[in-house]
Amino acid sequence: MKKILLPISFSYSSVNLLQHAHALYPKAKLTLLYCYPVQTFSRAYDFGKKDYATGIEEMLSDFYNSHIESSSRRPIFLSRAGTVSEVVSQISKRYDLMVMSRKAHATQSGGYFSEKKLFIIAKAKCPVLIMPTTDATFQFEGCEHIWHIKRKETEPEIVAKGIRRLGIDAKRMEEKTFEQTSFLSSFWKNLVTFGTTHDKKLLSAIDEAHETEPIDLIILVDHEQSLFINFLKSDVIRQFCKYDIPILVFPASYG
Repeated sequence: MKKILLPISFSYSSVNLLQHAHALYPKAKLTLLYCYPVQTFSRAYDFGKKDYATGIEEMLSDFYNSHIESSSRRPIFLSRAGTVSEVVSQISKRYDLMVMSRKAHATQSGGYFSEKKLFIIAKAKCPVLIMPTTDATFQFEGCEHIWHIKRKETEPEIVAKGIRRLGIDAKRMEEKTFEQTSFLSSFWKNLVTFGTTHDKKLLSAIDEAHETEPIDLIILVDHEQSLFINFLKSDVIRQFCKYDIPILVFPASYG
């Protein structure tokens, strides 16, 4: 049975995140995680005399039951004092997958990711699936066109292990690099050129190519935290997010 970790903030994006995760694996064990400040004066809720952790776990239970109807699952509701990135770094190795959502629209500085989410993704010790804020149901077995964007030679072994454990068909995956000089995909060729030149004239060509080259999933490997965070802010990744393509990240230490 797969174990999936879901960091929850009780926002709309958390509702979307929960529904995506619920559809991923019908029999997966879900853990809803909420992290709160160590200092009592910084906490968002008041439970009176009730223990704060207990109050949060009851909120998580209510949140789950209000957005998932007629479920026989019994999720784990987990509350922890500390930042989400700290807690994720400590406990994520126990899970097969963590699911997170990204912003619906890009910002100038962080693209489709807040600095907080970028840091959480980089600190995770398990694979992270980053979902767009759409209502479309997503399952790995439905992915027909998968791209692994390879940035280091050590990645294929990491990715091979990861997709096997998650039940992703390796035959549906193509490997792409920024160094390649011959292209079968005009979409990738234009993206690589755009990532180098930042020529906005290419954007319409990228849009047109994407219409004829559907992509269901992008796979990345997290190398060197600060460099990877910058990569998630890059023009190339912004384009994938623009088209609402889910991104699966494997940690470099995965295996």
